[in-house]
Amino acid sequence: MEKIKVHIIGDIVLSDDIGKSMKKWREMFNIPQIDVSRYLGLSPSVVSDYETGRRKNPGVNIVKRYVDALVELDKENGGHTIRALQKVLNPPSMKAILQIREYTSPISIKEFLNVIEGELVCCGNRKSNDKELEGILNNQIFGHTVVDSIKAILEMDGQDFLNLYGWTTERALIFTNVSSGRSPMVAIRVSSIKPRLVVLQGVSKLDKLALKIAEIEGIPLIITKLDINELLKRLKGILN
Repeated sequence: MEKIKVHIIGDIVLSDDIGKSMKKWREMFNIPQIDVSRYLGLSPSVVSDYETGRRKNPGVNIVKRYVDALVELDKENGGHTIRALQKVLNPPSMKAILQIREYTSPISIKEFLNVIEGELVCCGNRKSNDKELEGILNNQIFGHTVVDSIKAILEMDGQDFLNLYGWTTERALIFTNVSSGRSPMVAIRVSSIKPRLVVLQGVSKLDKLALKIAEIEGIPLIITKLDINELLKRLKGILN
């Protein structure tokens, strides 16, 4: 537990924008600002001022208390984020993962689409209207994981699959060397946790079942025609 706290504190203190980094971690833990303020015994406006930079940068002691609040509140909520972080800090060796990144600031799905020249083939609900679609595209992701689908099928078990999510499930899960998309989507269907969106690379003909699963799970499904090297290059450049 202390290793997790030290990692988060270091990430916040060493960031160029401490307030933005504090907010990023709170959102990754999915904890409302008011809950943090109650735990710390501060007014919500004070916590907001720290996160937006309106108040002078907090010292290490404030940051430590802030991180303690996130961890303790997550434990009260079942400890899901803590367990995910423990897996990231002690990851197994998995050749199937080609790239895994957490962003310094979240980006919208719309921005992500532009980066990878992606085509949205399913927005999670076939009947979504224009307003709902815009809302989906404005949803944010906090990172991505690129997986070689063939190696994943041959080498990974159910527990390994959980390690694809890095710090948070609010990310893009990208499968390369995909032929139809059925196998990756079936794996997501049977998994207990789901990504914010799925990207398929290398698809020759998208399987109808893959589309149906995306619709049932409410997961936006994207196809990109970029080759793997170009895709990895562009992804690496996000927020650099």
